[in-house]
Amino acid sequence: MSSIPEFTLQNGNTIPLLGFGTAEYPFGSSSETMKETFLHAIKLGYRHFDSAAIYQSEQLLGEAMHDALNLGLIKSRDELFITSKLWCSNGHHDRVVPAIQKTLSNLKLEYVDLYLIHIPVSLKTGEIGLSFKKEDILPMDIKSVWEAMENCQKLGLAKSIGVSNFTRKKLETLLSTAKIHPAVNQVEMNPYWQQEQLREFCEEKGIHITAYSPLGGKGTIWGTNWIMECEVLKEIAKAKGRTIAQIVTIANFGRKGVCRQLKNTPQGIGTSQADRAKKTMSTSIPEFTLQNGNAMPLLGFGTAEYPFGSSSETMKETFLHAIKLGYRHFDSAAIYQSEQLLGEAIQDALSLGLVKSRDELFITSKLSCSDGHHDRVLPAMQKTLSNLKLEYVDLYLIHMPVSLKTGEIGISFKKEDILPMDMKSVWEAMENCQKLGLAKSIGVSNFTRKKLETLLSTARIHPAVNQVEMNPYWQQKQLREFCEEKGIHITAYSPLGGKGTIWGTNWIMECEVLKEIANAKGRTIAQISLRWVHEQGVSVVVKSFNKERMKENLDIFDWNLSPDELQKIAGIPQRRGSIASEFISDEGPYKTLSELWDGEI
Repeated sequence: MSSIPEFTLQNGNTIPLLGFGTAEYPFGSSSETMKETFLHAIKLGYRHFDSAAIYQSEQLLGEAMHDALNLGLIKSRDELFITSKLWCSNGHHDRVVPAIQKTLSNLKLEYVDLYLIHIPVSLKTGEIGLSFKKEDILPMDIKSVWEAMENCQKLGLAKSIGVSNFTRKKLETLLSTAKIHPAVNQVEMNPYWQQEQLREFCEEKGIHITAYSPLGGKGTIWGTNWIMECEVLKEIAKAKGRTIAQIVTIANFGRKGVCRQLKNTPQGIGTSQADRAKKTMSTSIPEFTLQNGNAMPLLGFGTAEYPFGSSSETMKETFLHAIKLGYRHFDSAAIYQSEQLLGEAIQDALSLGLVKSRDELFITSKLSCSDGHHDRVLPAMQKTLSNLKLEYVDLYLIHMPVSLKTGEIGISFKKEDILPMDMKSVWEAMENCQKLGLAKSIGVSNFTRKKLETLLSTARIHPAVNQVEMNPYWQQKQLREFCEEKGIHITAYSPLGGKGTIWGTNWIMECEVLKEIANAKGRTIAQISLRWVHEQGVSVVVKSFNKERMKENLDIFDWNLSPDELQKIAGIPQRRGSIASEFISDEGPYKTLSELWDGEI
């Protein structure tokens, strides 16, 4: 069964990108069969359920969850993502907490994953329903109602809070006083109402969009049949052997930062809109939204060739070919000697029209250990930008939690040059790089949980990313759990074992478990390893300068590993490949590998 991908909200909580709507109009009309329907949805693999006080579905959803636990369909409540909403008659400061407590009582839960203001309108306190007098309609005191919503999150009654049916103007009003920004705005969105301006605004503000009525809401008081009767969508569906509903859902998945929920004066669709819909159904690389709202492609192209600089004659051509194939995330570093050639490739790609603007690319680079000093960070960042011929990088990382005496950038250094990193001051300088607009996001690489805790204890801007070795032989489960809890996104390097580097091994490519799965699926071992990494909810950087393998490595998104295959991979004995023994010294900050990796070895 193909698992539903997830999106990480700005506060670090994850939301499944496909949800199951629980509203049946008239509300409560399917109460006799509703619980059975919810249980069947859980069996099929749905994990996000969207409810609301007005839908009259909370109690039956709660019963279905309770039954699902008893039947073993899910192991714990944490496997589900439950959304509910505050109705207008409770849209008053003093009514919000009692309303969520009532919702939790109905659901038989201690918390909901997401609690939304249903409509930016209040009604006089009374029964929850659609029948009310016009004189009962009141303006919402957005500031005071949102303060009460923030209290719901602070009290642990809702893991995340957000809004529904909010326009840009109403969001601006809310954001002007909010202490906790809304994680989600749930709005109508489908090919007939594409919400482009609202989506751009929300992306800029780090607010995730959830689309309701993706199929037009037929059967509701507001619904239409425009979607299901659309000739453009019929044509695409027929050509692809899909239903119209599947075409709409797939098209939405191609949009950055949009989740959608399905339930069992229109904007026109011209030729350009149809072309856009076809484009989103190609094998594009999905993206992940970092905690600060910036989107990052989940597959990146590594630019390190060892010995560093050894492929300089063909490197620019390789990067251009990667862009032609569809790669948009390029991972570089000061030490790789690839920045300058990557910069030239980007300029050529723009001139050739392979990309329309620099914003279509996501460029990562890293601070070398010899520049791991407070006063060296900004000059190092400026040198990187000069090499890349860019005004900013999308992500700038501390390459290793070690400093070296200031000098040449390279991997040849004396043991006496190894110094402990002053994390607080170096991170302050990294934060300045982001504040100055030189890096859209900042992060770290090769940091253990302990080192991240040290950094987080003084950081004003939390690291957006931790790039670490990760593959079936080094699965990093504890580190992944820690980073997910802290809202730090993991990027995996050496997903294929890093063969050809000074730290690399051939464990992955010679692994019998992976060979067996690859043969059974008609895939390469590399594709199996990359797909496994992708299914762990992290991004991955893969390096191959072979044109055929570059293409093969992109083909990992439209298939999945079975539970049995995942179980086999989970049983592979664990051993770290990249141990960085060059940083071990009796006179240095790390005298053993265990000290460097804080026991994570």
